[in-house]
Amino acid sequence: MKGAVGNWVVGEEFWGRDHELSELRELIDGGAHVLLVAPRRVGKTSLMRELGRRLEGTHRCLFVDLEGAQSAADAIAELGFATKPHKSLWKRTQDVFRGLLDNVESVGAYEISIKLREGTASGWQTRGQRLLESLAQHEEPVIVFMDELPILINRMLKGDDYQITPQRRRDADMFLSFLRAETSKRRGQVRFVAAGSIGLEPVLRQAGLSATINTFTAYELHPWDQATALGFLRTIAEAKKLVMDEGVPERMLDRLGSAVPHHVQLFFDLLLQDARRRKAGVATTTDVERVFQERMLSTRGHAELSHLEERLRMVLGPRTLPLALDLLTEAAVVGTLTTDRAMELVSDGCNEREEPRARPDELLRELMGIFEHDGYLERRDEGHVFVSNLVRDWWTARFGYFKRQGSPRWPPV
Repeated sequence: MKGAVGNWVVGEEFWGRDHELSELRELIDGGAHVLLVAPRRVGKTSLMRELGRRLEGTHRCLFVDLEGAQSAADAIAELGFATKPHKSLWKRTQDVFRGLLDNVESVGAYEISIKLREGTASGWQTRGQRLLESLAQHEEPVIVFMDELPILINRMLKGDDYQITPQRRRDADMFLSFLRAETSKRRGQVRFVAAGSIGLEPVLRQAGLSATINTFTAYELHPWDQATALGFLRTIAEAKKLVMDEGVPERMLDRLGSAVPHHVQLFFDLLLQDARRRKAGVATTTDVERVFQERMLSTRGHAELSHLEERLRMVLGPRTLPLALDLLTEAAVVGTLTTDRAMELVSDGCNEREEPRARPDELLRELMGIFEHDGYLERRDEGHVFVSNLVRDWWTARFGYFKRQGSPRWPPV
């Protein structure tokens, strides 16, 4: 094992998830379209890539990254471009975009992408239907893995000003209705697996479009269980020739609280760097504590985890984000976010910022739904607590000062 912090992995670098891969394979073989539901950094992209690798020979797998897409037309263009590594499918795409993709073998990927986007700028539905129809005629079943579909839908709905306008809602509804119609029509011939670094369902709820994804089967992907995470740590430590004292792997997982694969890999990477810097081949529980405090919660840790805050801003916008920061900071610093305290914070925040979007109880329900869906908080008997000790401690380090000072309750955002 080489380790691959921050990147998707396949093959020998992919760890565990045999049960999940088997369940997903069963869903796909049954003709289902799948929506992967999971918190950030649990390995959705790696899971899709590894599943695609294992399906080679019996299926044609297309990987479509929609993070940079701005519109439905861009999404269809990206789907067309994803066929290029497959000679037979690329020929079908060229037929769909006849006249635009002639003599393109000598130009680069960027130029091809531009031509595809030009071809879908007007009449994207017709191009999309023809493209999917051509894929459905392929002799092998085609699996379309769509990464970051929620980011595209969120961008279509809210634009740069984070406002869901009637026109934006119609545009998003038209694209989602197109997907629903095509997934219903092509079940068994072309199957879709969609995922993203923000939850799709909370975004759709905000716009009243939840019913548009009812052709997808939701599949929840959880962090590693204790046994899988311990097996990973012991195996990679052996591969990297790092001796871990008794109790070190268990202490690492206890510090993390939730065995999110990326966080487990990052923690090990920093522990290994620390040992090599000390010219030591052994890591102790004392080293675990030091590395966690000095590295996981330091500038490096902030850089790795700040994406959480950025994704919240993307879903909520600048007006509502401070309320979310306040609720999460309360949960981090106090330890538990009770319903009464949450309602008090949202009511005060709405009054101070003259929040016009919703009544405090409606806004709180929306926020808590996002926190639970995207893996920030989970409900306990006494209230809500952070799922991950690492994220809780990072959040305290990032925002706790402002809360302890009493004013302001959140930093400028």
